[in-house]
Amino acid sequence: MLLVLAAVPIGAGLRPAGADSVAGLQSRAATIAQDLVLEQLQVDAAQQQTSVVGARLAADQRAIAYLDQQLVADQQAIERHMRVVRAQAIRSYIDSGADSSNSDSSLFQGGSATAQAASEYTNLAVGNITSDLAQLHTAQRALQEQQTELVARQNQDRADEAQRSAALDQATSDAAKLQSEQSLVTGQLAAAVAAQQAAQVKVVAAALASSQRSAAPTSAPPATIPAADSAVTGTSTSTTTPARAGPEPSGDPYPNLPDPSLNPFLTCVVQAESGGNYGAVSPNGVYMGAFQFSQPTWNTAAQAANLGLLVGVPPNMATRAEQDTVAVTLFALDGQQPWLGDRCGRG
Repeated sequence: MLLVLAAVPIGAGLRPAGADSVAGLQSRAATIAQDLVLEQLQVDAAQQQTSVVGARLAADQRAIAYLDQQLVADQQAIERHMRVVRAQAIRSYIDSGADSSNSDSSLFQGGSATAQAASEYTNLAVGNITSDLAQLHTAQRALQEQQTELVARQNQDRADEAQRSAALDQATSDAAKLQSEQSLVTGQLAAAVAAQQAAQVKVVAAALASSQRSAAPTSAPPATIPAADSAVTGTSTSTTTPARAGPEPSGDPYPNLPDPSLNPFLTCVVQAESGGNYGAVSPNGVYMGAFQFSQPTWNTAAQAANLGLLVGVPPNMATRAEQDTVAVTLFALDGQQPWLGDRCGRG
C-alpha cells in the first residue's frame, strides 16, 4: 500500500553530525532545569524555616528581658518594704523609750516596758525582715528557674538557627552551581545546534550542487506541468485531484532557480506519489505537489533549502524547479525516511 509523504520533521530519519551531542545536551539541560526547580524549592523552605527559628529566638529574648525586669522590680519592692519595716521598728523603739521616766541606760536593766519595746523591735526588725527575705528568695528562685529554662531554649533556638542558616547557605550555593551549569550547557547546546545546522547546510549544498551538475547538460528546466497534461497512473493506491496550479504562477520568488536532477529514488517517488503531476493534490487536501508534501514538511524543507519565500506557499503552487529543489534537500537530510511507505523504498 502506497503511503503519501507525511509531515516528518527534518532529522527524524538520518541523524546529522552532532545530533547525538545535541540530544545529549538537551537531555542534560532538561535534567538541570528540573534539579534547579527542586533546589529552589529547598532554598525557599530553608528561608522559611530560618525565619521561623529567628522569630522564636526573638520571642525568647523578649521573654528573658521581661523576667529580668521582673527580678529587678521584685528586688526593689522588697527593699522598699524592708526599709519601711526597719523604720517602723525603730520608731516603736524610740516611742517606747520616750515614755519611760528612766534614763536610756535603764532600757536593758530589766524594766518591763523597756523589755517589751526591745521585744517588739526584735520581732519587727528581725522577724519581719527574715520573712520578707524568705519571700524574696522564693520569688527569685521561681524567676531564676524560668530564666534558666528560657536561656536553655534560647541556646537551642540559636543552634537551630545556625543549622538552618547553614542549610540555607548550602541550598543557595547548590542553586548557584546549577544555574552556572545551566548557563554552560545552554551555551554548549547553542554551539552544537549551530554546528548541526551548519552541517545540514553543507549536506544540502552538496546535494543541490551535485544534482545541478547532473542536470547541466540538459535543456532548460520545464515549466510546471498543468493538471490537464498529466494523469495519475494506476500504480498508486492514493489518488490526486486535477492540479489547482494551472499556469505557472506569476511573481515566482525564485524565477532563476535551476532545476536539479533527481536521483532514481526521487524519480520513482514522483511517479508513485503523483504520476508526475506537479500540481497534484490528495483527495483530503493534506498532501500536495509531485512529491505529495504536507505543508509542515514543505515549510521545514524549504527553509533548509534556503528558500524561505516558499514557506507557507502550497507545494502544488510552486514551480517544478522549486519542488525538485525542496525534495532533493529533504532527501539529503532524511534520506528515504519521509517516503518509506511507498514502493520506491522497497529495493
